[in-house]
Amino acid sequence: MRRLKILFLTKLLPRADVIGGPILIYHRIKNLALMGHKITLISPTYTEEDRKDKSLEPFCERIIKVDSVRNKPSEVVEALYKKVKRPRFFLTGDGGYDERIEAAFRRVLSETQFDAVIAEYSIMGQYIEANRHLIPEGTTAIISVHECYTKAFELRAKKGEAISEETIGELRDYEFRMYASADKILTLTREDAEILTSYEPGLRRKIRVVPHGVDTRFFTPPKDRWSRNTKNILYVGNFRHYPNVDAVKNFVERCWDKILNEVPDAKFYAIGFSPPPELLKLRSENIIVQEGGDNENLRRFYWSCDVFVAPIELGTGFRGKILEAMACGLPVVATPLATFGINPMHRRDMFITDDYDEFAKYVVMLLKDVRLRRKIGKNALVLAKRFDHKHAAKKLERVLKEGLRAGGKRS
Repeated sequence: MRRLKILFLTKLLPRADVIGGPILIYHRIKNLALMGHKITLISPTYTEEDRKDKSLEPFCERIIKVDSVRNKPSEVVEALYKKVKRPRFFLTGDGGYDERIEAAFRRVLSETQFDAVIAEYSIMGQYIEANRHLIPEGTTAIISVHECYTKAFELRAKKGEAISEETIGELRDYEFRMYASADKILTLTREDAEILTSYEPGLRRKIRVVPHGVDTRFFTPPKDRWSRNTKNILYVGNFRHYPNVDAVKNFVERCWDKILNEVPDAKFYAIGFSPPPELLKLRSENIIVQEGGDNENLRRFYWSCDVFVAPIELGTGFRGKILEAMACGLPVVATPLATFGINPMHRRDMFITDDYDEFAKYVVMLLKDVRLRRKIGKNALVLAKRFDHKHAAKKLERVLKEGLRAGGKRS
């Protein structure tokens, strides 16, 4: 079997101890390497933890870390906006444009012939779009879309955020020009694929759905999962990603009082990376908002809680945290948007509703009924096992090898 040479561009360093999208990329790289493929990684680093991390070294031939600045001053963003002519969203924040990353990308392309280049997160696709002419004919250029930015901005505007039609239009024009420059587009869910083709039907031939995964050897139910009778509710997320902040606010503002009226000793844990002041001010005796720490610590929260909630209204993509909760035997209550890619059955695998009165009712039912928690939790565990990272990596490998069978021809 031919071993592929693959170059990954990522907006955050994929570390073994992080949560959210980067852990998906970590497992993609790890499992592709274990299958014998040769991996090169280019990634910005923002923290001392990034710079010191070595968790991917056993799985990569080469790792190029570029010290980067997450949030640029407005005058720097404006200067870049005039220079590179891309939406401001692509110029700052996680994965925002960095000429040193672009220089590293060009240099590596000149040194090595790759079978595939994968830009993980659409924001990294800007390097493919700008350097399309440097990617050889035999290299498949891929953008892995974790979220359609245009759709995300439209949802935020619909919810009342001050985002102009001009801003959304500029973002859409560039985002879909970028996708057009790629040979293939990866989405995490079928629903995400439909979102992209609703804007640009011609992308359909390029899109391949490669789902998120979960480490079912690490995320497992605790021994006392269905024997205790605590009343702990959990939400997990990277709070630098605003849809996670919005989800916590949805739950506290629209469900929490109803739940406390029925279950006065309930506790809600909002755990994750970098909770902002607007979440920290929600803290009380019954609402705990704090950093999640590493995966070991995060798993302890999954183990110590009784119900996982996902009241998500913004963003698209695949919520790996729901798979982690399910793999730990936690029953889930979620909005339909949160379940993209998982395809659960309502009332069998989890409870699904976008009505917050119903949402609160389902949480109360689960908190009060140990047998119901056991039934839903066990069904969730069965479903989660179908999404082990190894299965997702094998599907990604098949997509990568399509380019070889096509003789390296552009789509």
